Amino acid sequence: MSLVLKAAPRRRSVGLAYALCLLGGLFGLHRFYLGRDLAAAGMAAITLISLPLLGSGLGLLGFVVSGTWAISDLVLIPAMAREANQV
Repeated sequence: MSLVLKAAPRRRSVGLAYALCLLGGLFGLHRFYLGRDLAAAGMAAITLISLPLLGSGLGLLGFVVSGTWAISDLVLIPAMAREANQV
């Protein structure tokens, strides 16, 4: 008989998620932290594709999209953290 110990899942901090959103929200760092990897990758891709296109309207549009997304996440972070902590 073997005894297997599992580590308790790490709780996600709302404060840290807010800090990550404010510092790297355009790259989806807060979403990576909260376990929403696909959406975070989408935010990062939009931002990274927009960087070389910054001189054109497409680059600016990409930053508006990812910036608006990050700003709206400021309202959603508490619920996302609650959901991440329930798993």
